[in-house]
Amino acid sequence: MKFIRLFVLLLVTCGFAGHSAIAEEADTVARKKIVELLPEDFQPAFTKETVIKLNAIVRRSFDAINEYDDNIKKIRTVVAESSKSGASKESMEMAQQKLAHVKMLNEKSKAALKDMMAAATELRNSDEIYNKAILAGMIDFVEDVEREISAQQNKLEKMLSEV
Repeated sequence: MKFIRLFVLLLVTCGFAGHSAIAEEADTVARKKIVELLPEDFQPAFTKETVIKLNAIVRRSFDAINEYDDNIKKIRTVVAESSKSGASKESMEMAQQKLAHVKMLNEKSKAALKDMMAAATELRNSDEIYNKAILAGMIDFVEDVEREISAQQNKLEKMLSEV
């Protein structure tokens, strides 16, 4: 997940660098076709209150996936070791503790998703003008986090149940 975020950041950075042939071509086209945009042509993506609310939910999801990313390799190793035949009682207890940590992160991601869906429904039912593409991206991110952590929890539970 960290690699994907880094890759996207790299693409965005490269896109703004302006040193590629595509950027130069776009600049040439832009000079040929100048469109004047006035201040009243710009609208914020969300109201201040809405962006604070949505960003707080996305942040909770972001924190969960970062904690997950920081710990999952060690968790997988502990669970794999305890899944071997003849694993010690201490190893099994450690694996259960690690699984409990993943469950806690999964609960956080599910709560963030529930809150995001409620906030999105509330926003759609309001008369507030908002950017649908940005909202969809926020929802996708929160859903992806929940899906990844949930899938890993199921996989780890299955490994431990087969012992």
